[in-house]
Amino acid sequence: MISRITFAGGKEKAFVLLLMLSLLMCGFGARSAEASWNEIDHAGYDVSIPENPERILALNPLLMEGLFALGLSPVGKVDEYGIRKEGIGLPSVGSQPNVDIESVYTLNPSLVIGHIRFHGAIARTLRQDGVAVYLVDPGKMGNNPMLDSVMFLGRLLRREDAARSYADSIHNLARKLKERIFSETDIRSGVVIQDGDRIAAAQNATSYGSVLTALGIANIVPDDIPGSNKENFIAFDIETIIASDPDVVFIVASSNNAEQNRAAVEKYMRDSKWSGLKAVRTKRVLTLPFKANPGRATAEEMLRIAAETLLKNE
Repeated sequence: MISRITFAGGKEKAFVLLLMLSLLMCGFGARSAEASWNEIDHAGYDVSIPENPERILALNPLLMEGLFALGLSPVGKVDEYGIRKEGIGLPSVGSQPNVDIESVYTLNPSLVIGHIRFHGAIARTLRQDGVAVYLVDPGKMGNNPMLDSVMFLGRLLRREDAARSYADSIHNLARKLKERIFSETDIRSGVVIQDGDRIAAAQNATSYGSVLTALGIANIVPDDIPGSNKENFIAFDIETIIASDPDVVFIVASSNNAEQNRAAVEKYMRDSKWSGLKAVRTKRVLTLPFKANPGRATAEEMLRIAAETLLKNE
């Protein structure tokens, strides 16, 4: 043991001290290397991912719920998140498109996972101050973002086993609901729209489009519309909807106001431009309940709500 060796001269003592310091520094270096690894995010940045991200922050409600599914507890929330009590009670950093960067600094996160569309500028600022930021493109998480987001996070954070267990349960549920829809209805195609001055429809890379896909319903909205952002509801004209003639039209509820939601359905049912649609003739213009929102429901809940809405209408 070094502590039991004695030296007569100061040079020998200095050498031992330098040797011990060098060994300690090497040891710290080895632990640091083991404590993190690097990944290239969807914006092309090299990001250091901590092995045990005890202070992780997701700036998107779907990704935030994905962390909970992996057994990770984020340090803050975006205002759109309203699923688990433990998440709702977290400190807020603002809304997804309007994050308060000072609130982010207050939480002192070791890793921030953001949305490539909303958080590019915030990511640049945080990186300048040494904060690790990984930007996600929902369209690159998988073919079905709602179901694949947990698997993506599991790979990113090296928690594949937990992610696989969760994803398997969701896929099993989706398969059972799909079988019911195929056996009890003739619904094979559909579209999810937002009511407003102009029709906006969900592409497959949204959680709403993911629900259709998971239930075996072909979304009439293509993925390759020029100039569109994959993760968004996009402007979609009635002529294209008529040409595709979907079996079901879901209207996303804007609130829990039942009268308001019925009025939205009636508007489309009575519109002469829509009268030739199969969905209108079979009374399958339906309100997708307010709860069925990626910030207010789990993947399991969204699937169950959408399927039950279809089945009880038959």
